[in-house]
This record gives sequence, structure tokens and C-alpha cells, in this order.
Amino acid sequence: MQRIYLLTFFVQTLLIQAQAWPSENWSAATNLTAVMDGNGVTDLSGLHFNVVNNRLYAVQNDGHLRVLQRNSANNTFSQIAYKTLSGGPEGITQANLNANEFYTIDENNYEIRRYTHTANFSTVSLYKHWNLLALPSPMQDTGNNGCEGIVFIADSYLTAVGFISEQTGQAYTSVKGLGGLFFVASQDGGYIWVFDVNPNVNDDFAYVGKYKTNRAESCELSFDNSTGLLYILHDIAGNNKLEVTNLSTFITGGGNRKFITLNEFLLTNPGDANENIEGFAMTPKCSATETTSAWLCRDVENNEAVAIQQDVLRWFNPFDAPGTCAPLETLGFEQDNLVVVSPNPATTQIAISVRNMRNVTMQICNSLGQCVLKNMISNGTLMLDISSLSKGIYILKVNDDERTATIKWIKN
Repeated sequence: MQRIYLLTFFVQTLLIQAQAWPSENWSAATNLTAVMDGNGVTDLSGLHFNVVNNRLYAVQNDGHLRVLQRNSANNTFSQIAYKTLSGGPEGITQANLNANEFYTIDENNYEIRRYTHTANFSTVSLYKHWNLLALPSPMQDTGNNGCEGIVFIADSYLTAVGFISEQTGQAYTSVKGLGGLFFVASQDGGYIWVFDVNPNVNDDFAYVGKYKTNRAESCELSFDNSTGLLYILHDIAGNNKLEVTNLSTFITGGGNRKFITLNEFLLTNPGDANENIEGFAMTPKCSATETTSAWLCRDVENNEAVAIQQDVLRWFNPFDAPGTCAPLETLGFEQDNLVVVSPNPATTQIAISVRNMRNVTMQICNSLGQCVLKNMISNGTLMLDISSLSKGIYILKVNDDERTATIKWIKN
């Protein structure tokens, strides 16, 4: 039975056809390059959007960080940071959206690097680092064909989907103290490498696995924590793609663990000679206050035409993202009407209704995997005051003597 089940997923993956780009084309999108530098920008390679502070983080592989502040009221951007970083940063992400810190993947040194900074970015300092060429990682140095993108995914989402370690074949969540895992995209074979790092100790990490994607090159990652979908950008000359997966995997005929592809989009490309698109970021799909938007950037060399250097970052608004805003769950409690959360989204109060369950344990965790409320409930309805919680996506974890489920809800 299990072999038939896996074969079904394998066939479904093969049948995925690239769909049209779910937004406007490149030339119609908003060109944000001049916000960074009116003379143009080179080596732009990685993007990350922080929905908490409304900022777009961008790294250049020549060793620079740029941060753009978005004004949602009038949809304008301003550059609030332009700093020098060591090495060759190719991708950028954050584990804690509220902290003055970020993580990069450094292609030159094959390292995940943790940077801290002052509130106004006047000082940016390398704090910790993890060498991915060192044991227990089996990663090999493939020169300028290695690490390109990075994203952090909290344990709450890994638990909800039942994320499987390629090393053990068992469900895995972090054990090193960060509350989630780093996913690293590689140009070499298009693999996604997954690591569990100790955020406070250099080179202390666990190797979780190496996962195949739908293409032979991967350069960027973005995670939509409102739908639980991972976006994988493939920079393939003349055939750029954006792959979408829910982190479920299966074993291929060659014995590799591969992500199940739910969607694949054909990228919109500039109309000039450079289609080297390396960066992608997006806002969450499930928001009560705004439509979803996305960004693409391309890596341009300093010997290319000035017109190309002045057109490296485009904002696509709106972006018709896939996925559902229905609750993220593992055992269908809501479908069986055993547990119901209402209203959803909510602003000041939620009602958690439970029936036909005993010895129920309940906890609420934020998008970082941090549990903010814990309680015990019995049959009936529990009213919870959520007015003190920050806006965002939350996960309700429900357990009884026999079952476990996670249900997603939104605080407005």
C-alpha cells in the first residue's frame, strides 16, 4: 500500500505543467532600482520581506546589504540601510522577525552567517557562523556553483506537515535551540539542503538532509507562513521557473527524497539581454489588510549596459499566490467539527469549541514557533482574550489522549 501511495505522488509531480506568471509582466511591474541607486545596482542576488516591520531586505554578492522601508499607506519605498558585509552573501532571511538581526548564506565561504545590527542599521556586525563544508554536513565545495538562497521555517509548520528528515526517515523538528530549520538552495543539482543550527555557538549544527527539487538548479527560497508553502526559484537560462511545495516529500526511484511539487510558474523575464533572475520575496497570501505582492531581482554585472543596471528590482502588485487560507491542520479536527476556532480572522477574542474529546491540552504559538498561550480545556467552549497578541499568523495546537492537530488562525 505504501509503495502505491508514493508512486501516486511521483506521477503527480511529473504531470505538473508550468503555469503563466500570476501577476503582471516584468516591464509593467514597478521598478524599484532607483530607490537604491539612481545610477544602477549590480550583483543583486537575494531578497527577504519582513511583514512585521514592512521591510524588504536585499543582498548583493559583492558584499552589500540594502534595506527598503515600505510605506503601506501610499505604496512607496525608501532605502534605510546600505551596509558592507564580508564575503559573498547570496541569500538572506530572518529567524525572528522582531529582532535586530538577519542570516545570510555566503557562497564564497559556504557559510550560514548571523548578523546583528543597531535599530537604525548604523552598525552591522557578524555575530556567529556555521561552515557547511564541515562535518556533519556532506556538502562539497563546487566553487561558484554552490549555495545561493536561504530561508528559515519554524517548527510549528514543520510539525503541521510532518516534515521528514532525509537522514532518518522520521519526522524532524529543531533540537539546537532556534525553534526551526534553515533551508539552503544550491545551484549544484538544484538541491535544498536543510540544517538545524545552534544560534549561539559557531559551527554547531545538525545536518537534516538534502532534498531534490523539480529542476537542476535552485537559487532562492521564500516561505509563506500564512499558507505553509515554500517557493523555490530556479534560474535556468531561457527557462526560469518558480516551484511551489508544501514541504511534503517522497522517495524517488533513485532513493532520493524529493519535494512534492504543487505548482510551477514560468517567470516573467525582462525584454533585454539579461534574464539572470536570482531573488524572490513575497508578502503573505492570507492578510486581512492588503493584497499579496512579490518582488523579483536579477544579478547584473558592472560591465553590462547602464539601462540594465537601472532595472534590477521589480515589485509585482498584486501577486496571485497559490494556496489556501483555510486552517492548517494535520488530522482534520475542524472537518469533523471536533475543534472549531471562531471568528477567524479575529481581533480581540476567539472562541475555541471542543466536543467529544477528553483531557485536552491546548497551546497557541506564533509564526516563529514560540508558544504564547497555554491552557487546559474540557468539552464546551473556551473564550480567549487575544487583544494583547501582535497581528499575524498563529497556530493552535490541540492534543487529547488519542490525537494531535494544528489549526491556523489569524490575528488582525
